[in-house]
Amino acid sequence: MAATPTSTVAALTKKPLRIGVIGPSGQCGSCVVDEALARGHNVVGISRNPPKTWKAAPRPDAYSSVSVDVRDHVKLREVFSSNFDAIVCAFAPPLSKIEDVYFIGVEANGKIKEALLASTHNGPFIIVGGAGSLHVAKNLQLVDQPKFVFSWWWSWPDVHLDYLAVRIREHGNFAFSSLIRLVQVDSRQPAKQINFGLITQIRIALTMWEGVTKKSWSFLSPPGMLRDKGIRTGTYKLHIDTADKASTEAVAGGIYNEDMAVAIVDEAENNKLAFTHWSCTGPIGLRKW
Repeated sequence: MAATPTSTVAALTKKPLRIGVIGPSGQCGSCVVDEALARGHNVVGISRNPPKTWKAAPRPDAYSSVSVDVRDHVKLREVFSSNFDAIVCAFAPPLSKIEDVYFIGVEANGKIKEALLASTHNGPFIIVGGAGSLHVAKNLQLVDQPKFVFSWWWSWPDVHLDYLAVRIREHGNFAFSSLIRLVQVDSRQPAKQINFGLITQIRIALTMWEGVTKKSWSFLSPPGMLRDKGIRTGTYKLHIDTADKASTEAVAGGIYNEDMAVAIVDEAENNKLAFTHWSCTGPIGLRKW
């Protein structure tokens, strides 16, 4: 499936949607906010400390925000019940304390699901997960490959490892950034298994949603080489991932967050991927990264 820049023009001729974005300040969430606003939609940022205003908002009332801890499922249920046409969940646990990522991520995703199922929301609910949930073979997810995560990193080009090391360092996790640099220096290092909670907690989130039919949902696992601070080309290729049919092209592919946001807002507008685990790939390497 390909989306072109003309999709933005077409959206402006439709009735604006009211879209909630959990995690509006993150790499993915901020691009979703920008894309939705550019198409003329109204956006509500949802997080503990969401931005009160949005620089790219075309008018003052196009963007608003509500402060809520996603683990407060009672208040979150009330937020979800406030007449959204679509909700995008771009929640991600903080990376500053990697040892707490798994617990925080699993707990938060469980509360988000609980709040949605108890809410009156009936539109699309799009969860943004991680590449580790994608299948590499029948009944085998990327995260379950032998010697993961090192075996995966060793397959990446140096430019993407450079990008990952720099971005993680910018998030304040210097030890994790140094580990990636070690992989670059010597790929023969023993593949010592680590408890990579950032990836495994998101796989649990997918498991939470599989089989749910009470509410419309779709789960987006970005491709392996997801990058931010990129360029919006307005194009992407859609991939459906199942246990029987692995999306190996997505595992090996990449996309800029700006183009992934195009795919996300397309789904918010059209709801064509309900109850589906999907991914999307697009051009990368168009600037430094």
